Amino acid sequence: MVPARSDADRATNAVLARRRLAQGLRRYRQRAGLTIEDLARGLECSAAKVSRMETGISGIRIQDLTAITHLIDFAESERRDLEELVRRARGREWWQEFSDVVPPGSGTFFGLEDGAATIEIHATSLIPGLLQTADYARALVGSVNGVAPELLTRRVALRQRRQRLLDRPDAPRLTVLMDEAVLRRTIGDGPLMAAQWEHVLRCAESAGVVVQIVRSDAPVHPAEGVGFTLFSFEDQDLSPVVFAEALGQQTFVDEPDPVRVYVDALASAQRVAQAPDISLEMMSKRVKELRTGG
Repeated sequence: MVPARSDADRATNAVLARRRLAQGLRRYRQRAGLTIEDLARGLECSAAKVSRMETGISGIRIQDLTAITHLIDFAESERRDLEELVRRARGREWWQEFSDVVPPGSGTFFGLEDGAATIEIHATSLIPGLLQTADYARALVGSVNGVAPELLTRRVALRQRRQRLLDRPDAPRLTVLMDEAVLRRTIGDGPLMAAQWEHVLRCAESAGVVVQIVRSDAPVHPAEGVGFTLFSFEDQDLSPVVFAEALGQQTFVDEPDPVRVYVDALASAQRVAQAPDISLEMMSKRVKELRTGG
């Protein structure tokens, strides 16, 4: 029998290592029969700090872990596993090379995206970044007033770098549900959009990528007008995470009940969406319209 992999073995990047570390701390605390308040008293810190450590908001240092081992009994393998996760959680990841253009909190998004087994996107106004061409991204980012040319170049490069995950042997399964309004919207000009939709078509015709269009006359569904991304992971111990953004405000949802609301909303949208083959036909027709000016 193949032995089960440890939490450290399953951590594929610093963000997932931090999440596994947080969930491990919570699991071992509960196993010891301690409350958050009990652990906080033993560590001589606030309950809020322990809560932040258990949700991954605050990092856990080796010193913190050493103090915790005086309060909770760990097997030697468990302790080594947690120490390795602490080290990995402090590791450097590729998106840190773009720190000049990565908004606060976006590192968490990139880590979830990079480590997910499945990515499901409900897009209401724009083509998702994983499917954008460089020209589309440049036109989109450049539409914001005051963006310096060098920052524009860096932001487009960041978007292109993210897309490399779709070329990996272990690429995540990507499902994109897009409102028909996205199909009709023009960013830049007609030729740019034609090339963009041709790119989406190529992606959608490859294994592991599904694109479905929700027609404007489709029945109203719970996800109507709400754009979000659902990340799920190969390791069932890691709960799914929802990411939503509005007016620059980022929200991550990982509590089971709220996540279920998004999962159900996504399923409702998929039920009224066009089948993948019909969606491909709609995108192909749109390319012809853009090429001919129709």
